[in-house]
Amino acid sequence: MKLKMSLPEHPGWIFVVPGFDFVALLLALVMLTGVVAREGLVEVKLPATGFRTERMIDVNPVIVTVQSSADGPTYYVGRRQISHEELEEEISTAAEERETRAVAIEADQWVSVRVNQELQELVTGLGFRIYLVVRNEAQFLEDEE
Repeated sequence: MKLKMSLPEHPGWIFVVPGFDFVALLLALVMLTGVVAREGLVEVKLPATGFRTERMIDVNPVIVTVQSSADGPTYYVGRRQISHEELEEEISTAAEERETRAVAIEADQWVSVRVNQELQELVTGLGFRIYLVVRNEAQFLEDEE
């Protein structure tokens, strides 16, 4: 029994089909890159609303830190420890130096709500805008080290 080939010895254009696929792929790539190259970037400027916050660095606020201790709350303006009596004057002085009307209040998690409320009332009484800074316990422990 003699084996026969299923294809004729001269298959004709069957070897050209992968060439057509390659040409079609090149055309598709050329068409897609032309479309992408023509599109430019679009800048979107959103209107200012009450729901968008300002960046802290642009406001340059006076930072008041409150930490809880056994003797009561400890206040810091910047990195200087201040007594409760000197707090009002020190905040006003620091705000004049920074030329700002904003105060950021940073309190640890053990400071009571009453102490926070009193500090916020003091700051709003001076006519400043308040920013509340939230930090977790791990960040306070890193700062103490």
